[in-house]
Amino acid sequence: IVISGGTGSGKTTLLNCLGGLDEPTSGRITVGGKDVTAMNEDERTALRRDDVAFVFQTFGLVPMLSAAENVGLPLRMRRVPSVEREDRVARLLDLVGLADHARQRPSELSGGQQQRVAIARALANSPRLLIADEPTGQLDADTGAAIMSLLQSVVSSEGMTAIISTHDPSVRALANGTLRLADGVLTTSAA
Repeated sequence: IVISGGTGSGKTTLLNCLGGLDEPTSGRITVGGKDVTAMNEDERTALRRDDVAFVFQTFGLVPMLSAAENVGLPLRMRRVPSVEREDRVARLLDLVGLADHARQRPSELSGGQQQRVAIARALANSPRLLIADEPTGQLDADTGAAIMSLLQSVVSSEGMTAIISTHDPSVRALANGTLRLADGVLTTSAA
């Protein structure tokens, strides 16, 4: 699902509420049958750890960690045994086409490669919902198209739902459905 709208329309706020980062001022949000609006902070943290993953336009990688270490971070937080963690990291880096870049730090990678690492990290815990806020916003058109193709493929193969905010009409064309926001109000919906 793609969420579109102008700057300040509420796209990021909506995504943050869906993922339990922000609390809505009214209404109810349900993710995977769980009422996010009724959760306490510990429950929202568990939701983000177990069911929801985020990909941001600023990548959010830890600069002093390698690509593999960045991807493995969520698995470390869940105390996944090292052999299992290393196997999952290797498979995810291969999935995003970066198996040969596992030891490189973010500063040694291009913007598109950094976004691929961020996507692999988001997939580490096999989330049910992937939230991507302007994932192609800092990328050139060709790299952005490659990232969206990768996201589309991963979402399909992993059987997850993705909600992506964007200004990019080419990204909207790839969606199964679109929502448009204006001043925090849903103005259109299409399947």
